[in-house]
Amino acid sequence: MSNIVHEVWKVLDDHPNIRREMSRGLINTSALARYMIKEKKIGATLDAVIGAIRRYEVDRHEDFFEKAYKLLGQTVNISTKSNLAEISLIKDSEVQQILPKLFSIIHYVRGDVLRVTQANESIRLLIDEKNIDNVMSLFPKDKIISKEIDLAEINIYIHPKMQTTPGILAVISNELANNGINLVEVMTCPPEMIFVVQKEELVKASDVLFQLCQTKK
Repeated sequence: MSNIVHEVWKVLDDHPNIRREMSRGLINTSALARYMIKEKKIGATLDAVIGAIRRYEVDRHEDFFEKAYKLLGQTVNISTKSNLAEISLIKDSEVQQILPKLFSIIHYVRGDVLRVTQANESIRLLIDEKNIDNVMSLFPKDKIISKEIDLAEINIYIHPKMQTTPGILAVISNELANNGINLVEVMTCPPEMIFVVQKEELVKASDVLFQLCQTKK
């Protein structure tokens, strides 16, 4: 039984939209249980799944997300930029020595974009497509893992409290996913949060986030 409870609660944890409707009393528990058995492949009887759903402390979980929604309604500003590209590089000493040369190509005063993120084994550069050839020419071909064009970003200027409020990223990514929008990358540099999407999805994604951030809960 404990394993069934864990599976059911994991589904609810991953779907804040379901939890939100449960907290409002708008979810039919039997229908939700049948959905979980069929779509989420939970191998249990209908009664067992219903029991696990009823034991879920939805109000405790929803407190976090309600606060996140309220703060998102206080977003300062949203801006967008298209025609971006991303280059992934091997992270080693040679690449590190070349990186400062980027500043001779990228001109901030003209509005050029340069965003650098790093992991354990790679470095990713988000730049304007117009600069991609010049940037790639700086690095040996064997240091370039991949490149991707036709990207865009949505820049959200956040309320200061968002930095310490659980659930902000979960709410945003859930809203985008529910609208079939894939997040290529997420970057934060307070007071800004940057969401990278495919350029063809920019209008739809920006509309979803605009509606989310203008909603007063």
